[in-house]
Amino acid sequence: MTELPRQADPLALTVCRLSLDPVRGRLRRPHQVGIAVRAAIFTELAGTGRLVGSRAPEAVGDSDTGNPLPDAVHRAVAERRTTSWKRWYSHVDADRTAVTDALVAAGRWSSEAGRLVDLDPGSTVLEQQRIRQLLTARQLPQSLELALLVLLAGGHGAGPGRPAPRRSRRLVKPWLQPHLTTAGRGGDATMAAVEAALVAMRRANPIPFSNR
Repeated sequence: MTELPRQADPLALTVCRLSLDPVRGRLRRPHQVGIAVRAAIFTELAGTGRLVGSRAPEAVGDSDTGNPLPDAVHRAVAERRTTSWKRWYSHVDADRTAVTDALVAAGRWSSEAGRLVDLDPGSTVLEQQRIRQLLTARQLPQSLELALLVLLAGGHGAGPGRPAPRRSRRLVKPWLQPHLTTAGRGGDATMAAVEAALVAMRRANPIPFSNR
């Protein structure tokens, strides 16, 4: 099956970009998208050694690196008392708004009369289709980057698709562990962040549990 091209944008921007409804000019399922965005930022921090922890996130190092989105989340973790992973997905609007603004600033989207417009809609549709195909096939992605994208974007529905947080959650260990065997505590944080995010998406999803 055809893999997705390597993403030039950070994961958080990509999972948000794939949620846009081009007709309405708005995000589909914005709360689930916000959860996916925060999880993506957590995995970025874990991948660079700035976040660890299997039961709760723990910030490591400096919060000011010049990268506003992950720095803001790192700072929030550093300044807050120990809080379980699942509680970090209750309030995600600020992250989603920041990523939306970043997509406009990067020229991926434009904002016109209160509507968001995808400036490359054809490529977006192809990416959405491929994500749903990969999730349905349950074939191990070739890279950690792609596995995270399919799990998180597939969890919130990847555009017009039905959200699949339950299916994504079942694939967390078989898809992520092979790519995280030498990642240490950062790998534990990545696994925990994604699994907690998918649980939060499922709870926020109005589709009956038996259909997910």
